[in-house]
Amino acid sequence: MARDTAEAAREAVIDATRRMSPSQRVQRAVEMSEDARRISIEGERRRHPELTEAEARQIVLRRIWGAELAAHVPPVGHRSR
Repeated sequence: MARDTAEAAREAVIDATRRMSPSQRVQRAVEMSEDARRISIEGERRRHPELTEAEARQIVLRRIWGAELAAHVPPVGHRSR
């Protein structure tokens, strides 16, 4: 946890996490991952306003997964048949 977090707050988060079921923990991890990806995409668009949402998303995916895996991710809104 961040060093700027008060010890009481840190303990409260740990206690709350311990009370969660395994599926709740997984759901929370998914939510946090989605939040981090969204924030990263927004950051790319702020730094590079000329980028579309899809372009910023590809940059973030390349950074996270590498170019080879990111190349296999279909654009947002794409439907496979």
